[in-house]
Amino acid sequence: MNRLQVRQLVRLKKIAQGACIILFLLSTREAVTFASTFPAREVKVDSSLVRDSLKVMVPAYFSPSSSYWNQMEVQAAKMPGRLYAIANVSNGPGSSYLSSYAAGITGMHDSRGKVIGYVYTQYGKRSISSVEADIDSWFSFYPSIDGILFDEQANVSGDESYYAQLYDYVKQKDSSAIVATNPGTNTLESYLFYNGKRIADVICIFENGSGFSAWSPAQWCNKYSRDNFLVVPYNTPASSYQSLVNRAASLNIGWIYCTDATLPNPYSTLPSYFAGLCSYIVTGVDTITSSGGGTSSGTSNLLKINWNNVPTLDSSPNLRPSQSQDPDAQFTNLWAANDANYLYLRYQVADSINFTKYFYHILIDTDNDSVGHQTGFVYDSASIGAEFLVENKQFAQYAGSGGSDWAWTALPSMQQEDSTGWVALSLPLKTLFPNGSGDTIGLIFEANQTASPYSLESTAPDSFQTEKYLYTVNSVSRVERAYPSQPIAFTLLQNYPNPFNPSTNIGFNVPVRSRVEIVVYNVLGQIVSTLVDQTENPGYHTVRFDGSQLPSGVYLCSLHGDGSVQVRKMVLIK
Repeated sequence: MNRLQVRQLVRLKKIAQGACIILFLLSTREAVTFASTFPAREVKVDSSLVRDSLKVMVPAYFSPSSSYWNQMEVQAAKMPGRLYAIANVSNGPGSSYLSSYAAGITGMHDSRGKVIGYVYTQYGKRSISSVEADIDSWFSFYPSIDGILFDEQANVSGDESYYAQLYDYVKQKDSSAIVATNPGTNTLESYLFYNGKRIADVICIFENGSGFSAWSPAQWCNKYSRDNFLVVPYNTPASSYQSLVNRAASLNIGWIYCTDATLPNPYSTLPSYFAGLCSYIVTGVDTITSSGGGTSSGTSNLLKINWNNVPTLDSSPNLRPSQSQDPDAQFTNLWAANDANYLYLRYQVADSINFTKYFYHILIDTDNDSVGHQTGFVYDSASIGAEFLVENKQFAQYAGSGGSDWAWTALPSMQQEDSTGWVALSLPLKTLFPNGSGDTIGLIFEANQTASPYSLESTAPDSFQTEKYLYTVNSVSRVERAYPSQPIAFTLLQNYPNPFNPSTNIGFNVPVRSRVEIVVYNVLGQIVSTLVDQTENPGYHTVRFDGSQLPSGVYLCSLHGDGSVQVRKMVLIK
C-alpha cells in the first residue's frame, strides 16, 4: 500500500468515526435539530447556551435636551455598542438642522452608543421619493447618523421591492448604516431576504402592550441570527420585564426594548426601570431597581438573574467513574454571578435533578487557603479548604478542626429554586465574608449517591475529582479556571464561548503522556478541521478553532485519546 492509499484509508476512517459520532448524538437524550439543507440557519439553540448579550433599541421620541437622553448616554457607556436610540424630530427628520440633535448624536457616540433616524412609510403606500427625501435629510443634517428605521412597514406580499429599493438607498449613503423596519408583528421571510438579497438588517416583529408572554416568532425566524429581530413589549411593569427579557433570549431574539409607558405614546419617556433594565441585560443581575442598591431579601431574589447572560464556568463531568454514565449526576453547565448582597450559583445536569438519589454538593472556599487548610474542610486531591457547603437544599458552615474532619453547622440563609434539570441558589455575601474582606471564591461541584450516606450528619464524600473553579466577586468578566497539576482522566471541556463567532477556545485534560487527536466535524460527519494530532504531555491544554470560513451551524468536536472518544457540540452563529 503506497502513501496515498494510506492517507485515503486514514481519511475514510475519520469520516466513518464522524458518522458514528453523529449517530451516537442522535441516539442520546440531547436533542439536536439540524438543518434540512446544510448550511441553512435552522439550528434551534437552547437559551441556556446563548452567550451573546441582548442589545437595546430605544424609540427615543423625546428631545436630546431632556434628562432621558442623558440617561441613555450613561447606560450606553456601560454597554458599549449595544444601545441604539431611534431619533424622531417630527415624525421624521424635521425640516431643518437642529443643534440639539447634533449634540445628542455626538453624546451617544462619545458614550459608544448609536443613533438611527425615524422615517415612516405608510405600509408601503408613501411615495418612494418622499421617503428618500427624509433619508436625504437625515444624512444631510446629521452626517454621522448610524442608520434608518422604516416604520409602518408593509406586512403582506407585494411590497418587498419597495423596501428593497429603500434598503439600497440607505446603503448607498453609508454601507455600514443599519436598516431597521417595523411591521410591529410577525411578518414574511421575504421582508428580510427578497430575491436572494437582504432588504433589512433588523425587523421589529412584536410591538404591543400585552401578549408577549404567550407570543412566538414565525417559524422561519429560526433560520436566521437573532440579531435580525427586535421586540418592543410596552406597558410592561417593573415586576415583569426580567421575565420578558429571559423569554426574548429564549426565542432567538437579539434586540429588545421594554417600557412601563403605554398608549397613546409609550415612547415619549424612558421606563422608570431603564437603568435596571440595562444592568440586567449586561450583567444578568438587576442591582438598580431593588431597594438598598441590591436585590431584595424576598423569594424573588433568584428571578432577578438572567442566566442567559451569565458566562458559564468551564465544566466537565467531574464525578466518580462509577456514576459517570448517569445523566442525573452529570454536571453539564455551571454558573456564578453576584450583586452587592448575594452570590448566585446555578448548576445543570444532563437529565433530571434527583434529590432522593444523589447529594449534590458545592464546596466553597472563601479565604483562598490553598496551603495549610486550617480554617476549612480539606479533600487532599481537591486542594481546597472549604468554609461553606451546599448539600441539596441545605446551606452549612464548617465546624470542624480542619483537614478531613467532616463537621458542619446548618445555616438558614439560602434561597433556592430548582427545575427538572437545574438548580439555582443565592448565598448572602455577608455570611460568606463576615468581616467584609475577600473577593475570590473557590468552588467544587460534586454528586454522591445516597447509598452510602454522604450527609452533613455522616461522612465526607469518598472521591472528589480535582476540578476547582475560581470566581471573583463583582467581576462581570469571564471567571478564572484553576486546573489541577495532574488531571485524573482524558477530558474534553466545553468550548468557550459557545455559541461563537468566528472563533472559540477548546480545552482538554491529558492524564499521562499520550497521543491525542482533536477533530471537528460538520453535521454530515465530514472532517472540518484537525486541530491536534500529536503526543501531548500531562496537564491542561487549549486549542483555538477558527470558524471564519465556515457557514453557521452545529459542529462536533471530538477528543481521541488512550482508546476513548469524547464529543462536544459547538454552535457557530454569524
